[in-house]
Amino acid sequence: MPPEKHPGRTPRLLDAAFGRPRGPAGTVGGGLMARFNASQERWAVDRAALRPGERVLVVGPGPGVGLAPAVAAVEPGGRVIAVDPSATMRRAAIRRCAAQIAAGTLRVDDGTAERTGCPDAAVDAVLSVNNVMLWDRPAGFRELLRVLRPGGRMVLTVHRHVLGFPPERLVTEATGAGFGGVELTLRDRRVLGPAVQLLLHHPGR
Repeated sequence: MPPEKHPGRTPRLLDAAFGRPRGPAGTVGGGLMARFNASQERWAVDRAALRPGERVLVVGPGPGVGLAPAVAAVEPGGRVIAVDPSATMRRAAIRRCAAQIAAGTLRVDDGTAERTGCPDAAVDAVLSVNNVMLWDRPAGFRELLRVLRPGGRMVLTVHRHVLGFPPERLVTEATGAGFGGVELTLRDRRVLGPAVQLLLHHPGR
């Protein structure tokens, strides 16, 4: 089993662009994310089978390309909360989704997978695209299980080439945190290589 790549070892410029986006590099990185992550963002929204009236938590929305589709899927009556630790990405998401924020159907907050700021059992679904490799994963999975309502679901996807460890480890960590019904798939893509895709469920009823 290859050693896990630690986020702290990411080259400084790449970290500023894609790991923890900040400054000019973060702005450039956000533009690239908006272009190349769009299909994964749409897949996550579709796979979560969001319904009108639901509450959704988006972890690490980056520049926010997946937020408007998530809001549209839960309208009318639903709401999306997005948390991202990068001020650069929050500003980009707020600009991109100004209409949804003004309508009260979207909120963009400072936060992480490990610290969402959400109450217990507050959301029906959680979405995460291309950021699980930056988490303290045991803590992140526990936190996301906490904020999900019993029977809720989580959809997670990440580029295989940035994961840095076998995808099966995500299944072990998620089930160790208490998730049930974990489904792992790999989706081949002509650009950027395979995408790791997980569907997880809160086991409660």
